[in-house]
Amino acid sequence: MRRRYHAPVRIPGRPRFGDVIRRQLELFEAESADLLARIGEAKRAYDRAGADDSEEAYGDYMDLVEEAEDELLDLRDRYAETMAARDRRAYEREFWRAAEKRLPTLQGRRLYLRAVDPDSTT
Repeated sequence: MRRRYHAPVRIPGRPRFGDVIRRQLELFEAESADLLARIGEAKRAYDRAGADDSEEAYGDYMDLVEEAEDELLDLRDRYAETMAARDRRAYEREFWRAAEKRLPTLQGRRLYLRAVDPDSTT
C-alpha cells in the first residue's frame, strides 16, 4: 500500500479541468463530425468566393460556426451546472480556451463579433 504524505497539488499553468474538457471535446467532435465537415466546406466556399458572393458565403460559414458554438455551450453548461460558482467560472474559461485551440473556427467568430462590437466581452 502506497502512502501519501502530501495533499495533491495543482501544477501552476496546467488546466485544472483539462482531462474532462479533452474528453468532452472528443465527444463533441465524434457526435458533430457532419457539422464540422460542413463548417470546413463553408470556410473553403468563403475562401473561394468572389467579391459578389463573399458576404453571403461568410454569413453561411458563420451560421454553421454559431450552430457548433451553441452545441458546445450546451455541453459545457450541462456539466457546469453541477459545480460550485467559483469552480464553474474557472471551468468555463478553461473549456472555451481549449475549444478554441482545438476548433480554431470558433476563434474566428469571436474575433468577428469583437470587430462588429468592440465593447463585447466575447
